[in-house]
Amino acid sequence: MALGIKWYRKQIKPGLDSLGLLVDLLMILLVVLNLGLILFDWLFSAQLVQSTLTRFLPTFTSFYRDTIHSDFIFWDMLFVAVYLVEFHIRWAIAVARKTYYRWFFYPFAHWYDVLGCIPVGGFRWLRILRVISLLHRLQRNGIVDLRYTWLGFTVLKYYRILVEEISDRVVLSVLSNVQKEVRDGSPIVHRIQAEVLTPRRPQLVHFASSRLVEIIERTHSQWRQGLGDYLSQLTDDAVARTPSGARLAAIPIAGPRALALLGDTVRELGVALTDQLVDDLINPANRDTLDELIDDIIGHTVGDRRELDRLIRDTLLDVLDQIKAQVAVQTWKLEEESLAETSK
Repeated sequence: MALGIKWYRKQIKPGLDSLGLLVDLLMILLVVLNLGLILFDWLFSAQLVQSTLTRFLPTFTSFYRDTIHSDFIFWDMLFVAVYLVEFHIRWAIAVARKTYYRWFFYPFAHWYDVLGCIPVGGFRWLRILRVISLLHRLQRNGIVDLRYTWLGFTVLKYYRILVEEISDRVVLSVLSNVQKEVRDGSPIVHRIQAEVLTPRRPQLVHFASSRLVEIIERTHSQWRQGLGDYLSQLTDDAVARTPSGARLAAIPIAGPRALALLGDTVRELGVALTDQLVDDLINPANRDTLDELIDDIIGHTVGDRRELDRLIRDTLLDVLDQIKAQVAVQTWKLEEESLAETSK
């Protein structure tokens, strides 16, 4: 994947916004220059660095030591003065545009700018946050896209990993607490029955009846002949086990024919009855009757409150286990492995 800053110059429109963009870019350069100067001055404090610079750049070393390093706070205050002017101008613009609910909210929202203006020790390094804030503003306005830079790609990568790991731990903890409450007899089981299942009972009944009709209509032709053969065989076996059937079978010629006729009759009768039953079930005119039958079955099923509660509890626990298993999957690691496989 090609990495680099992507610019969208078409997003830059003439006016104050373009002037603000120019100021942002200048401030980024100024802060980077200031931070570089702070870093260099910190390194310059080391005797080894001064000795090395004196050997190779004696004139520059003398100038920097006597002019800048000896009065570094003064030079740093020049940068701070520019920061304060830019800060107050943006504050005035935010007040004019009513960006925040109260006029004094701006310094709190940009606390890093305020603290970064303190020319003391570690506060100076907070100016890095000013650069990040300016870059984020350009990214948000669609002027630049830093996601494909090495730094942006790396930051987003580990940010997603951090967010996913933290969110996964939180979700797993919440789900584990829910499972504990369910096992301990939490009223959530009764609430699921009363507030989730019961209001949806008509939809559940309609869904069950529709599926039943669909399955019967699709599979009836497949088991129709098998049902007839089964009824015929069942009749033959039943007749063979009875004394009357044995006597009938002992009649020469007529007996076996009678038994065969009886088997055919039972088979055809059973198939005919089944065909009629299937026709009645899939007939749209009888759908209300089928719905009432299924609703009555469900009503008798929920009669045993303890058994239903146990079923709901076990189902809910299994569902939560599946959700926890899915949440525990490290998506970022799978993406890394997929990218590694693709790059091979």
